[in-house]
Amino acid sequence: MLPLKKQERVRMLAAVHSRGAAFTAIRVVVITLSLGILLAIPLLGIVQVDLWRGHHLLLGKSVDIITALKGFVVAMMVIYGGTFISNMVVGRFFCGWGCPVGFVSRFGEDVANARTKRSKLLNHLKGAGFVGTFIIAVMLWWVDPMVMVEGSWTARLVTIGVFALLWAGGFGHAFMWRFGFCLNVCPIGLYYRFVTSRAPVGIAFIEVPSPCIECGACEKICPVNIDPKALGKEVVQEATNYDAEPERYGDAECIRCGDCVEACRMVFKKRPGEVPPLRFGRVDETPVEQKTG
Repeated sequence: MLPLKKQERVRMLAAVHSRGAAFTAIRVVVITLSLGILLAIPLLGIVQVDLWRGHHLLLGKSVDIITALKGFVVAMMVIYGGTFISNMVVGRFFCGWGCPVGFVSRFGEDVANARTKRSKLLNHLKGAGFVGTFIIAVMLWWVDPMVMVEGSWTARLVTIGVFALLWAGGFGHAFMWRFGFCLNVCPIGLYYRFVTSRAPVGIAFIEVPSPCIECGACEKICPVNIDPKALGKEVVQEATNYDAEPERYGDAECIRCGDCVEACRMVFKKRPGEVPPLRFGRVDETPVEQKTG
């Protein structure tokens, strides 16, 4: 059984999706671009460390393994550098929109949200296809795909075995860990936890012109268990909470996925003439009016 927090999120996601999730198409475009880059680098011979037959590549030329490994490190630094620079402007946007691991988490939630056996099966198949494509993209950095055609049976079985092991891990992530990986394990996420300053663009909580009604929808749907209304403040978990954690700086944890924005929009659709207080924008655009008891 899922922990209470995950159950609440799944129920809230189902409510949002039943009314049409506005960001789904954009998320698919961003994740497709991200996965395309991951696939293109080895397929175009920009960098490939071939552990099968030693045909290492760097910028389309055959090189020794040390040179190829150096190229791999440089490629990782460029990719990480791009996400870090964007992080300074829009926060952890990549985590919420372009990270394949986070996208796998959503497939697990899609299965949980399915109302019929057919839709559940379809979501399983879509998730399996995406996980498989992601793993192939990662493996292409380390082995020439021709191993499945020209390799020995031993080489083929080893390749298939590694793929199957990683594929099973992807399913375990989708149905057990989900966004807990982003919060507690992901090295990039853990790094951002300590170095991220409040980015100028992100999830803005602005109670002008319409005040928050304190419905709690945004907190229930948040995948990393923070209060989207207090991203500039330290996050303190209650001692009685099942997953009590030390203080965290909210903005450094927010992955800018927009789920809270969609939940807020859903609630305020029932309140004609009022404006949802959660939105994407400049976080210092308008001061939040302080509530009085």
